[in-house]
Amino acid sequence: MAGRGYDREEALRKMTRLMMQGAVMLGETCPLDGLPLFRLKSGEVVCPVHGRVLIVSTDEEAREAEIEGIIREVRYRAARNVLESLEEGDPKRIKEWLDVIESTERILSLRKPLESREEGEARSKAGKK
Repeated sequence: MAGRGYDREEALRKMTRLMMQGAVMLGETCPLDGLPLFRLKSGEVVCPVHGRVLIVSTDEEAREAEIEGIIREVRYRAARNVLESLEEGDPKRIKEWLDVIESTERILSLRKPLESREEGEARSKAGKK
């Protein structure tokens, strides 16, 4: 298990902590590390190693989740490049990377989270009946 990118003992401690806080262990596992997922009292589903996860049930939901993940990764890498540009003292590159971050933030704010989209569709269908 330790070869899957996490410390087994630390993962066990986190799982124990989650259960002590009232989280329920689910039958589903994290697609990244195979650990069981937990449902918090708030209803949020989390992996003890990766934190919040999104469970998808259709190929379309999987594609949408992948797109959002890519956008978030671009934002993260742009932020790392801002730090590097700061160290190099390159204001032009800093501005370019900040523009990338601003663009990703704008895109993410325009995209509805999958959960909100599903809730809206369910309400819309219920209203038509």
